[in-house]
Amino acid sequence: MTLRFRFGPHGRERLHELERFLDLAYGAPESLLGNQADPLDETVYIILSFQTDLARFKETWQRLRTTFPCWSDVEHATLNDLSAALRPGGLHRQKATAIKRLLRAVRRQFGELSLDALHQMGDAEAEQTLTRLPGMSWKGARCVLLYTLDREVFPIDGNSFRVLQRAGVIPVSAVYRRRSLHDAIQEAVDPKLRRRFHVNLVVHGQEVCLPQRPRCDACPAAPFCPRRGLRSRTLAPAPSRLAVAELKISTPRRLPVRSGNSSPRTSPADHAAVAG
Repeated sequence: MTLRFRFGPHGRERLHELERFLDLAYGAPESLLGNQADPLDETVYIILSFQTDLARFKETWQRLRTTFPCWSDVEHATLNDLSAALRPGGLHRQKATAIKRLLRAVRRQFGELSLDALHQMGDAEAEQTLTRLPGMSWKGARCVLLYTLDREVFPIDGNSFRVLQRAGVIPVSAVYRRRSLHDAIQEAVDPKLRRRFHVNLVVHGQEVCLPQRPRCDACPAAPFCPRRGLRSRTLAPAPSRLAVAELKISTPRRLPVRSGNSSPRTSPADHAAVAG
């Protein structure tokens, strides 16, 4: 029997409020994240993102494509040569092994090094196909669906999970690798807002709500965030991990603290978004 996922107290309301705060602050700068338009490219890009920060895996991606311009080059490369190209991103041996296994599986299933067949599949079939590939999780599959197939899905990566916990949307005891969690949160987010909300969560987790020493002094959600799971509320303004020039903001815009029954400002503009 599959246990149903339970949000934190008032978690759904907090989820919607967090979406508004983050969109006012960031506006979903999708190009900052570097996700790829081709399904196979994006699948490998997601593998490179595992347990590393945005700047490092973007650098590793560029190094990989410079060293091996075609996926057939990667297919025929030795594990040692591929690992050397991936070294800057960390876990290079594991990632090289995962990529080699992925390419073998794609070749075996589709007869070529391409995942373009996904375009002809529905969401459920495409997600199932992707999660059966080596190195792909629900999060990875939904990133491919979001960025390359333009489907209305909501990937939850480590950044999103951490932010949602600290903001009280989900319990601190929530388990990341539970399918029920991913499905429940996706269902709770308006399909039209999923893309931009995902992008904003990733940017916020990479820039402000860091795993260690989060920059709570610069947090646009500070007016309502209970900072669940943080042992200390000491503010630790660390230098930005992302280039300010790329973000086009020096720090997230500070939003007014809500008082009484007043509501925060809403943005008059619709922001297109993407993230990974």
